Amino acid sequence: MLAETYKKALQVKAAIAHPRIMGIIRECGGKMYMRTRKWSEATSDFFEAFKYYDEAGDPRRVLCLKYLVLAKMLTGSAINPFDSPETAVYRDHPQIQVMTTLVQLYQQNDVKRFEQVLQGM
Repeated sequence: MLAETYKKALQVKAAIAHPRIMGIIRECGGKMYMRTRKWSEATSDFFEAFKYYDEAGDPRRVLCLKYLVLAKMLTGSAINPFDSPETAVYRDHPQIQVMTTLVQLYQQNDVKRFEQVLQGM
């Protein structure tokens, strides 16, 4: 039911959809895909939600960026989510700093330090 509603929401064509509304729709889609363990689809939707929220100046962009980083790690991808020009400017954001560290430790396969950072959160 949720998947059907989500697909219908993406198909609605308003004259100009407000970026915040599109951000909400994409964030919900990302969460839906995370629940069903479709990590790649979740990554894509969280990235789109992040861009929409960023365009709207909505602070939820930081939360979506955190979701994006988590989903990206769950895909097993070696691509750093902070390599994108849209996300690179948030690499040193105070609320994102821990996620940046987790990505680095994940890419270095340093499980022990990764767990230490998680426990310190």
